[in-house]
Amino acid sequence: MMLWSLPVERYMTSVPVLSPEDPLAKAVALARAARASTLPVVQDGRLVGVIAESDIARLMQQGDPHQQQYLPVSAAMTRDTLFVLPFTPTTHALQLMQEYGFSSLPVVSQDGEYLGTVLRSDVLALTCDTVRPPMVGGMATPLGVYLTGGGVRAGAGDLGLFLTGVLLMTLNLIALVLVYSGSRWIQQHTGIPLYAMLLSPTASLLDWQDWIGMALRAMPIVLFLLFVRLSPIAGIHAAEHMTVHAIERGEPLEPEFVRRMPRVHPRCGTNLAAGALVFLTLANLNVGIYRDVTLLLAFVTTLLVWRPIGNLLQALFTTRPPSERQLRNGIEVGKQLLHRYQMQGYRPLTLRERIWNMGILQIATGMMVVWWALDILGFGIW
Repeated sequence: MMLWSLPVERYMTSVPVLSPEDPLAKAVALARAARASTLPVVQDGRLVGVIAESDIARLMQQGDPHQQQYLPVSAAMTRDTLFVLPFTPTTHALQLMQEYGFSSLPVVSQDGEYLGTVLRSDVLALTCDTVRPPMVGGMATPLGVYLTGGGVRAGAGDLGLFLTGVLLMTLNLIALVLVYSGSRWIQQHTGIPLYAMLLSPTASLLDWQDWIGMALRAMPIVLFLLFVRLSPIAGIHAAEHMTVHAIERGEPLEPEFVRRMPRVHPRCGTNLAAGALVFLTLANLNVGIYRDVTLLLAFVTTLLVWRPIGNLLQALFTTRPPSERQLRNGIEVGKQLLHRYQMQGYRPLTLRERIWNMGILQIATGMMVVWWALDILGFGIW
């Protein structure tokens, strides 16, 4: 099916809506914020007209602008406006906009209900294959890249996300076992109380044994990050980030373009994990001041450093330069996502759908299955 033959309802978007009683000043503010030259005027859910910046400018010139700005939108709006039905082909909508010099058209149901607006820029983007979700998220999985955006998904599905949880929990448990079992073995065979220092809470930052204890408690995290870096998941993670960057920047999804994209992404979950780690570490320090002050300092410090630390962890541990195969997997998944989005168009998601598409529940399930399996088999972690 040619994209141009698809109905406009798949590509209509939401723009600010005005009522006839709204002041012109509000229309100007909304149009400026939305970067739209024309806004729909709706009353009781039905389209009653549109108002363009040129209409407002014409009325402003007829008197004192400071007074005119309080006039109602109904004084300047165009009542007999052109509109399209939801099943109108996009090519016909573009023809109408070109013929009448419009940059957008309201979409109205057969009953007169206002549904949305189709923008000329969105329709033109179909010709260049540049219709893209407003925001793209993703995950690295053992089965390859997973991407989601605009109500569609592509790449590794729920099984891949589940296996990501299994892998992350397994690596985490291996790191924990190595540190706890290793420190206990050293204590038993050398008499050095590493295991005792590992289990002892921090009492004072002036005690060197407390510093060793804090270092030992940080070792599982360091080992976990090293395991991630050495595993293929780090390369897949980088390919996912680079593909998302290319999509969001409007770059072609071709190796020569995607390869130039950065491995670090500001919305990566690594940044959130870094923030949680910083806050919990600082909040549990005993520095000899009131608990409330400690929590406040931990919160403020976290706000200042969570993203730089997260970006550093991404660069050093959770991503690495992807292989050619991993990069091509990310590109193919990106193309699949864009194709599905172009065929479906933007679709608002329910909260349940949004959470499910993020993949957090599937990953958490994989982690819990590993934990439950060890518990059922009677394996102690420490």
